[in-house]
Amino acid sequence: MSRIITFRFQWTDAWFRIDEGYDSIIETSDGGSATIKFLVNSKPYDIVLTGREDEFICDLQLLNGWNKKCYENNYVFDGTMWNLLFIYDDVKVFAQGSNGFPKEFLEFLHLLHNKYQLPKADIEDERYILAGIKRTEIRELSESDLSAPYF
Repeated sequence: MSRIITFRFQWTDAWFRIDEGYDSIIETSDGGSATIKFLVNSKPYDIVLTGREDEFICDLQLLNGWNKKCYENNYVFDGTMWNLLFIYDDVKVFAQGSNGFPKEFLEFLHLLHNKYQLPKADIEDERYILAGIKRTEIRELSESDLSAPYF
């Protein structure tokens, strides 16, 4: 059985306000229950993973290719920022973006919405994401970027 150690996903405006975006953290109990606590547009939502951790990890395998990457679209100013930290078993995925997105970003969001019933955030606009994907430049994160994620 796989074990999720950390799941943190934030997607905010350029000033890191979450009132129109996402913030999340995983909560685990001594008894082994796991729940991802989300704020979507500042309203709380839970994804209960108890008994579904293996399934969730399998579903999010697409994130593994994002590790140590920063996705930037320098053609947009004052847009959105996102960060993801997902640690399970011996796998760590840390990625971030500034107005840029990995090509699987919509697939990731659709999975959270359709399979795990997470509502959409006001910040979420598929046209913006698709346009961002086309102009995204990908750079490798340095070791200093990886050593102290702000969340």
